[in-house]
Amino acid sequence: MIKRSEARSAIAFVIVVLLGLAAFAAVTAGFAAVTSDGVRRVQLQHNPRTLPDLPLVDSRGTPSSLRDYGKASEKVTFVTLVYLQCQSICRTSIAGQSWMQHAIYARGLQDQVRLLTLSFDPLNDSPQVMAEHAKRMGVNADLWRFATVRNQADLNRMLALFNIIVLPDGLGDYSHNAALFLIDEQGRLARAYDIDRPDLALADYLANSKGKGK
Repeated sequence: MIKRSEARSAIAFVIVVLLGLAAFAAVTAGFAAVTSDGVRRVQLQHNPRTLPDLPLVDSRGTPSSLRDYGKASEKVTFVTLVYLQCQSICRTSIAGQSWMQHAIYARGLQDQVRLLTLSFDPLNDSPQVMAEHAKRMGVNADLWRFATVRNQADLNRMLALFNIIVLPDGLGDYSHNAALFLIDEQGRLARAYDIDRPDLALADYLANSKGKGK
């Protein structure tokens, strides 16, 4: 016979396991993802985010708002967050958007897709710096814009919206995560993709747009 103490231990063990599974399910979006970037991807797909009225300034010195991209439109916008002095992952981000610029024109998608690069280093990435960088990259300003927050105080709001974590390294550089984001036709932050696979992001958009009759 099983002793009462053994039965209690078994029940307690089962309860601990179930609580652990419940906690793991909560932080992995129902077991759909394990990494934090994976969780963000699942969360955005199921619960797109509304874009706030976040004041921006672009490489031309023109003021605007992130909410301008939050209006219903025939265009979608692919977004990355970078700082322009970065020598590592930001280069991948910007190179991916450069590839997308060429692919958009090659496929005749310029009336459907646009690009936005947001800097989280407004103290160094002034409109002039962004303009010089855009020129070096061969950016077509009608398709691809560089911008940053107008007010330093709004930086954390922008980072929180995209779930970007930025840690200063004490030497003027930053450690940070990255993704390629999609603002959909309803003006919602709706998707996140691996930063080094812009081809898959564009293919996913094209597959979904065909399903919508485009």
